[in-house]
Amino acid sequence: MTHEPPEVATAEDAPAITALLNDAYRPVESFFHRGPRTTIEIVRERIGRGAFLLRRSDGGAIGACVYVEPRGEDAYLGMLAVAPRAQRGGTGAALVGDAEEFLRARGVTRVQLDVISLRAEQLLPFYERLGYRVYGQRPFEDPLLTQPCDLVLLEKPLG
Repeated sequence: MTHEPPEVATAEDAPAITALLNDAYRPVESFFHRGPRTTIEIVRERIGRGAFLLRRSDGGAIGACVYVEPRGEDAYLGMLAVAPRAQRGGTGAALVGDAEEFLRARGVTRVQLDVISLRAEQLLPFYERLGYRVYGQRPFEDPLLTQPCDLVLLEKPLG
């Protein structure tokens, strides 16, 4: 079986990406976040600034996505989402690996990401297994948060 590279999203994919992100995050973030996780406008703005890498299901629907934004030799990775019915099958980890290859091909030598401290217990082990290490923390404020929290900052050299 060959491993196809992920598809790069276009502006036309923004509604489906938005729906995926909101569906994937709602069950795990509803205890501290009210309302949708993101909007079509935010997704479109990110598509203009970076890239969403996509995996489609057999039926053609977007089944997973991750956002990457090269910033010189560094890059930001975020908004990793897998359709709820396909979670825990390795898709997220594989897509992060694809994102790292995508970024490495563009001269990136270090990837940074952040996770909300209220979900650190679940997310840190996942990213640490992929080679990411915590390097700091900073306050995070969002009017849709129902509890105070911070962002835990992680990074990984791409070497």
